[in-house]
Amino acid sequence: MKKRNKMVALLLTGMLTLSMLAGCGSNGKDNAQTDAPAPAETESSGDAAQAEQESEPAKEAAADGEKIKMTMMVWGNIDDYTPSNEVLLKTFPELAEKIDLQVELGGGGDAEVAEKFRLMLASGEELPDLIRLNYTQFPEFADAGVLYDLADAVAPYESDIIDAAKSLMTWNDVYYAVPQEVKPKVWLYRTDIFADCGVDPAQVKTLDDFLAAAKTVNDKYPDSYIENYGTPLSNYDLTMMLCATGGTFCDEEGNYHCATDEGVRKAFENLKKLNQCESLSQIQEWSADWQAGFANDVLVSQLIGGWMKDHLMNWTPENSGKWGMAMWPEEIATDSESGGGIWVIPKDAPHAAEAADLIAKFAFDPEVRKGVYDLTGKIPPLISASQDEYYLSSEYFGDTSAYFKAMENFSIYPYNPASSQEIPIVAQYLTEYINGTMDLDAALKAADADLQNQIGNPYQ
Repeated sequence: MKKRNKMVALLLTGMLTLSMLAGCGSNGKDNAQTDAPAPAETESSGDAAQAEQESEPAKEAAADGEKIKMTMMVWGNIDDYTPSNEVLLKTFPELAEKIDLQVELGGGGDAEVAEKFRLMLASGEELPDLIRLNYTQFPEFADAGVLYDLADAVAPYESDIIDAAKSLMTWNDVYYAVPQEVKPKVWLYRTDIFADCGVDPAQVKTLDDFLAAAKTVNDKYPDSYIENYGTPLSNYDLTMMLCATGGTFCDEEGNYHCATDEGVRKAFENLKKLNQCESLSQIQEWSADWQAGFANDVLVSQLIGGWMKDHLMNWTPENSGKWGMAMWPEEIATDSESGGGIWVIPKDAPHAAEAADLIAKFAFDPEVRKGVYDLTGKIPPLISASQDEYYLSSEYFGDTSAYFKAMENFSIYPYNPASSQEIPIVAQYLTEYINGTMDLDAALKAADADLQNQIGNPYQ
């Protein structure tokens, strides 16, 4: 009961925080955005209910000869999901015969979807069958015990799932999610411009090497830049750098220590160094100038998560064959961009068992994944795909083996149940530090104070 009461209090606090921080780093896509803390726990429906292979509404629908209405809550644009869903239903026509799969919009970004899920849990409103999240939000819902156990649905595919994907799927050794996309760190770059400047990404090992490469390219192409670090930075810029420096906001007992954690301090220093480099762009990600920058050769490189390759292919199809993939500089290459995108099923969803079977097929069936890859460029999270030439090269990027090589560095930042609230709080003080309105010590101490005041202990 004590934990439930604290969760409710944190939900109210988080809603206020979300309103105050709405302008901090929301991109409408796959980054870790402003979020509130964990939802109130719901009563467990028990192992017997979990083990049922068909829900009561599904049985009633089957008896009436009607299709099951199954909903998936997403963010952004529902039309982005329809073609991939059609691949699934075409591959498994028996699903198309019994399921009416509908996509509903939960908000403009992952933070809004997570907030809507919290409010639905708190109000007792009927839940969607599938919810699209980022791993950043996963710990709070998994820890609260409100997600459906996917072990049975995943079992037929388990031996072919790459370890990076499995790490996205589990909480306390239980499968509560399947990946929409794994997000290793990938360096995307214009092969023609880099070759003309004599820059080989494989020889860029350190942050200083990267800054030197930036100067080389900008000197020869004064209107082109190999990265952009306009403020406020995207939240994933902070977490990707924290991955590399080993910084954490609190210890295992939940005591906030940004001011004394060398990894957090180093991440702040590195990001300010990048922001203030004159050979890098001040374009802010997810601004109108960002997408335009790739089309007009202002931005000719990105250190980012693997998901960005899909956007480049859609934004600048005319540049097919001019972009390549490489590993990040070794000094900052470890871990991932927020782990990845995931699907979860609420434990009390109307058609949880049926949704589990459907989403496992969508995530791991080789034929489905090939069709989705042909549509979207999303590489399957399968061992068999990493050994298949079909996925090791593309017309747009050429050799794509760097994507799978980056998986060797893949791990997930140690998120806790309150991470989705912590990140925007700390990012706010990163902006103060970069813009010179606070020195480093003051910014880190202020971050600790705000984390303590707004969250307390993230593990309680």
